[in-house]
Amino acid sequence: MNRQSSGLVLLLVCALSWFGLPAAAAEPLVVKYLGNHASLVSEDYYLALLNAALQITEPTHGSYQMVFSQEPLSSERKHELLVAGEKINVDRLVGFPNQKGAREGLIRVSVPLLNGFMGYRILLIRKEDQSRFNSISTLQELAKLPMGFGKGWEGHVYKHNGFTVAEPLTMESLLKMLAGKRYFFVPLSVIEIDDHYEIEGTHVENLVPEQHLLLYMPMPVFFYVSPQHPELAERLTLGLEQLNANGKIKEIFKQHFGARLKRLGLNERTLIELSNPDDDGSLGVTNHALMREFK
Repeated sequence: MNRQSSGLVLLLVCALSWFGLPAAAAEPLVVKYLGNHASLVSEDYYLALLNAALQITEPTHGSYQMVFSQEPLSSERKHELLVAGEKINVDRLVGFPNQKGAREGLIRVSVPLLNGFMGYRILLIRKEDQSRFNSISTLQELAKLPMGFGKGWEGHVYKHNGFTVAEPLTMESLLKMLAGKRYFFVPLSVIEIDDHYEIEGTHVENLVPEQHLLLYMPMPVFFYVSPQHPELAERLTLGLEQLNANGKIKEIFKQHFGARLKRLGLNERTLIELSNPDDDGSLGVTNHALMREFK
């Protein structure tokens, strides 16, 4: 390159800097999300929300690259990775923001993600026990039966409501203990419960969703971002607020969960409400009428 050409390049770089423009294209924002169960519809939903929030902010915040991986990790291990911000820099966590432990040190994106539906729970039971549950209609009756729940999940809420709770470390061990009659049921969110379950790769015929009851507790879900990546938290907050305002979050929710919620027949079940000791009132009064949208 001759002296005149070098001078022109330098002049261009200076001009771009003068007008506040980058001399070279900025590196894309790398967003790292790790799912415990890649086959779950809910993981697809969270990924769709992340992508939509990032896409709508591209004009103001630039390009991005989504990196999704799948690995069955304990809640404690995922928290450690999220704090470090290298393998994971965003995750969705269940519960109110006033909780300690897994929320401390993380940046909360303050837009609820599931319209309260994480709080609706259906019991996973052994098929032969359905008749036992048909005769139950109150919290006091149900709490007489021991239950299982994943360690690091919101088991403390069930204990607060009088349940005896066993807390295995993994979903695999949770299912094994249910099949082995260590407890009577596992309450799972309506957006996550499946029609079929496998243990060690083999379909288990007698583990099925219970047909009569529906539990509810106030239970929001938020994205949380690593403290190492505040720019990602800012961008997701802006993007999700725009998606909430234009109705896109509700549209994406119906696309992913509409058929499932209709199939579960939520309105036809006996509703049992649980209190949540962490409830800070931020969800407001529960509007069970939302269930009627999925008849």
